[in-house]
Amino acid sequence: MKTADWIRMLSALGEPNAGNLPPDPTLLRGDRGEQRLWRACMGEAVGLDDLLADRGGPLLAPDAYLAIEVWAECELSALHALFRLAREAGAGRPDLLRRARQAAAWHLEHTQPDNSTNRPWALHAFLLLDSGSGEGRLYAETLLHNMAATEARSEPLSRWILSDAARELLIADGPGAIPYHSRP
Repeated sequence: MKTADWIRMLSALGEPNAGNLPPDPTLLRGDRGEQRLWRACMGEAVGLDDLLADRGGPLLAPDAYLAIEVWAECELSALHALFRLAREAGAGRPDLLRRARQAAAWHLEHTQPDNSTNRPWALHAFLLLDSGSGEGRLYAETLLHNMAATEARSEPLSRWILSDAARELLIADGPGAIPYHSRP
């Protein structure tokens, strides 16, 4: 499927008139990693050094959460926010995109998208980082299927996530876009 096809599909499934930030207020306050990343997307100056450390794994420590499903939900939300920050910062902060690539690659190898969350967090990130192997596309398709096969399909947050993913794909397909496919 071409990027334009994904954009049309996600826009049709997404929340009409979706704002720039998630409608879940708990993502916009608090000190957990995904909350700090979303607050950074709001323009708030927050410390992110621990999340951006060049360690090659996930963004959030799995042992900080009671259940793997909760961790995966928060982790993919964090990846979604980090991709937004990387795009907004552009070439001035290559560390953001490098860290997002590392986390996404780790998830392709270690996280099963079909038992972690029904929300399609970071769907666009997996599409944009697909190196031609098809792994990123399949991961994104599974995230979308999980949402569509459950009640999450009618949830405002999931519909916002799809709209935001479509918006990010549209921007990434435009002039001056970040070269997502190049290696760090």
